[in-house]
Amino acid sequence: MWWLLLVVVVICGTPGTGKSTVAKNMSEYGFKTIHLSKFVIENRLYMGYDRERDAYIIDKDKLRESLEEILKDYDRVVIEGIGAEALPRSWVDLCVVLVCEPYELRRRLESRLFPPEKIEENLEAERFGVILGEAISNYGGSKVIVIDTTHNDFGRVVGVIMDELQRRGLR
Repeated sequence: MWWLLLVVVVICGTPGTGKSTVAKNMSEYGFKTIHLSKFVIENRLYMGYDRERDAYIIDKDKLRESLEEILKDYDRVVIEGIGAEALPRSWVDLCVVLVCEPYELRRRLESRLFPPEKIEENLEAERFGVILGEAISNYGGSKVIVIDTTHNDFGRVVGVIMDELQRRGLR
């Protein structure tokens, strides 16, 4: 029942929506930040590597065990990254799904030199709301909020998240 004593915010979205930037800004409010991709790779919490998708296949059981050990040491944690929408429901107080209009998302991914096929894959996921669907399926609609980052500056996005935490009595 350790998770009842801390606030966990999950930030998810397709690549380029601003997850890492928002999480970094959340650290200024006293949140321990866990960048899921980096955490998975550094701790070898994967079952293999999908060369076609150029992505690690996360071992969800190992991930949960490792995160559980870390979360016990903090009272405010933000977890960001692909796969964050699949953490145990009981751990998460708020799931923030960042979205972005496809034209802007394409620009961001191109500026990061994503290969054309990865850009199209991510644009398709964004158009169909894949991450949002997974987040709602896992956490339920009451724990999920959606923030469009197309035109928002990221300081404002963090303000929206902090206001939501306060509204829920979690700040």
